[in-house]
Amino acid sequence: SCWTRRVRQTASLMCNDCRIPMCDACSEKHKGQLGHRNFSSLVKQEPTKEEDSDYTYEDSDDEENKADKDAIKMSTLLLKEVSVKLPEEKDCKVTGLSAFTNEVSTLVADVENRMLKLFDNNLELKWTVPVTRDCVGVTVVSEKSFATIAGKKLQYWDVETNEDETIVPKMEEEVEINHTGFAVHSNGKYIGVLMSSDHQVQIFHLSCDEMQAIDLKTIADRAITPGFTLLLDSDLDRFYISDRDYVNGTKLLSVSFTGEVIWECPVPASVGGIAECDNLLFVVSIGYAKIHMITKDGMDVGTLVSDEGKLPFHICTQPLEKTLIVSHNFTGSDRNIIRVYNLEEILYEQEKFEKDDEEIELP
Repeated sequence: SCWTRRVRQTASLMCNDCRIPMCDACSEKHKGQLGHRNFSSLVKQEPTKEEDSDYTYEDSDDEENKADKDAIKMSTLLLKEVSVKLPEEKDCKVTGLSAFTNEVSTLVADVENRMLKLFDNNLELKWTVPVTRDCVGVTVVSEKSFATIAGKKLQYWDVETNEDETIVPKMEEEVEINHTGFAVHSNGKYIGVLMSSDHQVQIFHLSCDEMQAIDLKTIADRAITPGFTLLLDSDLDRFYISDRDYVNGTKLLSVSFTGEVIWECPVPASVGGIAECDNLLFVVSIGYAKIHMITKDGMDVGTLVSDEGKLPFHICTQPLEKTLIVSHNFTGSDRNIIRVYNLEEILYEQEKFEKDDEEIELP
């Protein structure tokens, strides 16, 4: 908990139920709030370089430093930014972002004010709709529909236009899910929900008919501790999710709908938002102010680095505009801001690289 507030403490205990390292103060609070008592003692590893990191992972510091040399400053890509806090509100807490493509607009879930907010291409507010306090995720499904999760319910919404051309979002359907959901995503064909209670991903057909639930504890022959979100691939029947393995290092997993791990790619620290554009995945490293770019075949090809320590959390992409939209949860007034970044040059370079790679003739 203190780490998410950007306070550095040396972890002394590991909660074996949650697989999370904690300092003494946080572990006491954790015991009181969740009642977990299964803790292991941690021994601090001495840093091999002049760094302030207390732990090392399988992906080495040398590789991390090499990636930083090729990192792209996000300030060079920044197009615009806007506050998603309305004048009458004291604060915001964005728990979900998703983008419509037909009218180029961004849908924001603000759990602090129990509201969904739609912003147009100029980031001006178009409409709001009240939601319950437990609505913690939103995803665009089609040009005129979106889905939210609230507790153990998947909610399906239609966006209707009245005769006077006012827009009215209307909930059409609620579907029970197995356990409490805390992330939702749709690829236009399916809707996936990540559940916190038993570490499962439940996948539905677009009509919200149940398809299957995939047990994250068994797909990789090891216990999976997921991060805060998931992404369903727009082209393939697979999804992406992180595994917060604090012993062997956090990894991004690509998993088929049948539960087979296609590939895994190391990423530092816990993963926040995941988004896609063309053949690239954009993966947030919480606490490191970085967004890693990973190809859909599992290769890490670069890093976007946020300036001035701004910590990205939730992200989505606008495929038509080739932009990346970012919200911030842990940085004071920054968490009332969403920022839009231009991805055209990055996507062009990646496409050129792939084309050149295909043209190489092997002896």
